[in-house]
Amino acid sequence: MINLDYLKSILNLENTELRCRRSLDEISPIMKTLFERFIDKIDMNLNDEIYIRSYDTTLSTTYHDARNPTYAEKKKSSDIGRKYFVGLFRKVNDKEQNLITLELNGFSNVILIHNEINFIPFWAWYKNEKIHSVLNSIPDDFKIHTGWKEKEILPKQEFVKYIKDCIKPRRRPWFQIGMSIPLEGQIEEQVLIDGLISAWDKLKSLHGYINEEIELSSITYNALMALAGTRDLKETKLLGRTYSVDLSSIENYKTNGKRQSFHIYDADQMLTKGFIYYFEFHEKFSPFQTIMVQIEGHNHIFTNAREILGEGVKQWQISKSFTTQSLDNHQVMTQSMKLLNEHGIEAGGNVYRVGSFNNETHSFVEGNEQVKKNFIDAALLFAHASQKLELPSEENDEGGNFEDFPSDVVESLESNFQFEAIVQTISNSSFTFSKEIIRDLHLNLTALDDKHFVLLSGISGTGKTQLCRLYTNAVYGLEYEDENPYFTIIPVRPDWTDASALFGYYSSFEKRYVRTEFLNVILNALKEREKPHFILLDEMNLARVEYYLSDYLSAVESRKEIPLHQDDHIEEIPKKLLIPPNVYLLGTINVDETTHSISDKVLDRAFVMTLSDVDFDSYWNRADQDIKEVLGREFAMLKELHQMLLTYELHFGYRTMGEMMRKLFVNHQLSEEHQMEPLKALDRVISEKVLTKVRGDERIAEMLRKMEVWLKENLEADSISLKHVKRMQEELEYYGATQFWR
Repeated sequence: MINLDYLKSILNLENTELRCRRSLDEISPIMKTLFERFIDKIDMNLNDEIYIRSYDTTLSTTYHDARNPTYAEKKKSSDIGRKYFVGLFRKVNDKEQNLITLELNGFSNVILIHNEINFIPFWAWYKNEKIHSVLNSIPDDFKIHTGWKEKEILPKQEFVKYIKDCIKPRRRPWFQIGMSIPLEGQIEEQVLIDGLISAWDKLKSLHGYINEEIELSSITYNALMALAGTRDLKETKLLGRTYSVDLSSIENYKTNGKRQSFHIYDADQMLTKGFIYYFEFHEKFSPFQTIMVQIEGHNHIFTNAREILGEGVKQWQISKSFTTQSLDNHQVMTQSMKLLNEHGIEAGGNVYRVGSFNNETHSFVEGNEQVKKNFIDAALLFAHASQKLELPSEENDEGGNFEDFPSDVVESLESNFQFEAIVQTISNSSFTFSKEIIRDLHLNLTALDDKHFVLLSGISGTGKTQLCRLYTNAVYGLEYEDENPYFTIIPVRPDWTDASALFGYYSSFEKRYVRTEFLNVILNALKEREKPHFILLDEMNLARVEYYLSDYLSAVESRKEIPLHQDDHIEEIPKKLLIPPNVYLLGTINVDETTHSISDKVLDRAFVMTLSDVDFDSYWNRADQDIKEVLGREFAMLKELHQMLLTYELHFGYRTMGEMMRKLFVNHQLSEEHQMEPLKALDRVISEKVLTKVRGDERIAEMLRKMEVWLKENLEADSISLKHVKRMQEELEYYGATQFWR
């Protein structure tokens, strides 16, 4: 007999440490033994693919953290341990599928015997109109629960609407389908075992639908991975001109897919860069396996890969839509389909075919390379037809939009300042920024309701501009490569001496008001007050900040309008301008002999962040696999050199490291008869990218001595870098100061 009141009292203990310990000591043995007896009853053979997992690991970790002074205070208010579960799980394609779970829930005070399923399969069943059949497979005496803490019951008759209502706002809940028993009084162990056996039998129909969905997903995603693994494509011919194609290695993208970049070259000049995304599901637009092809931040192909499934050989036909604002979309479509046909891709109306899939062999009839080429060619031709990329000349960047998604998923950009979503998006990028830095920028920008002004300082190449772009794009749910119409970078010029550099001026000679990019953003922000508008003043202390920014700072501080002009004939520009609270101003500053110091008036009105620390270990973890395979030694040596310079504030940032590694990698790709020896190439990049910034007085004498020793030990005797260091040592001894430049 199990005393449920006693178990409930353990789950409701206030002290986290005690609650976790007693759950491990008293609840776990009862539940696991009982569950193992159930497994014996259903004759389930446990192995690496089907196994029992419980809450024990989480409880044990939390218990030890609660005893650790570093984490103890944080764990006091933890809810971990207020429930306990043990379940049967199955490993499918490196993902865990729950088969059945026995849970004691101290939040809702119930015992749950259920199958836990995430949102994505239900979304898929909703899209392919199977959801009613799935719901009918659930016994009438079973409930659908959701929620991690308190359980909410979702009535069957309202469940379809619930799924539909979750799609657009991107709520992705988990569901527990099964039976519940009050967590009170006493209960025979056999009653729970019989309940598990009964639930197991009643869940078989639902398991059938789940397994079918898993199998379809697996076939489709494996086909996408076969495409992703193809890197033999070396060139393509478009509009009578041949281009070389460089496909990178595949990288993980978020938790639901992969990403692969491709570069298109005209001779040795890169024409454009794009990405092919291979999604297990698209968290915003589709529950199905999806391919998306992006060029210069614009999405030109977005297609459900389930179209390849069927009987025999199935044609992969994709529909296309254009919703440009400045072009005749019908003409763009006509031209696009004509171009596709001219390049061997069958097209008609608004549909084109990239290949055909044999459902018996699970392979593409034309071969993976040809299908992949068709995707890349189609995306390039769509970009050309919609004037996002002019072939063969440079691309025409007209700003970002979402016109290239299918018409049923086109929607306006919506901002979201939820920190968890922002930090997740940034963490999934190829850039290396710690959570602490991201959080600091987030708080600095959002802490004040009506004033948003952040300055980012630090050595060149630490990613100040990239961080701003990453953050502002993340607010709108965009990736780093996407164009963001609500983020504007304005380079500051040294000749900015007054507010007209930002707000424009009336030209009496031209009889018109001369507008600026900064003014345009403010005017747009006034029209769309519900959307944050971000402005980045890049290298803002190339001019004296207080000269050109004083009107803006005063207006934000006082909430008063800025006078612009007094001409009654000017209608498009107001006479006075109010800075709305949805304007977020960022600025990057570098401190050297070419820049001005920032006055207290400016500093008092801004949060100032310093980005000088670099984390090359994280940088290396995110580096392209091709580079990591051949340049491990060179990277380790450059990291040693960086550490030597760090103490003297002469170290280098991510940009410098990235450019050095890229040059070394390109040298490695040359034929053996033409490439530099690896150490000579390393010597070159050190002299060209690292030593050029070395300057100082007698305080760097010890650093130069260490560099001399290091260079002698690691490079050859005739090292160019060693010659520069010796020359600087001589100058330092003679003049008392030195620099790389003579």
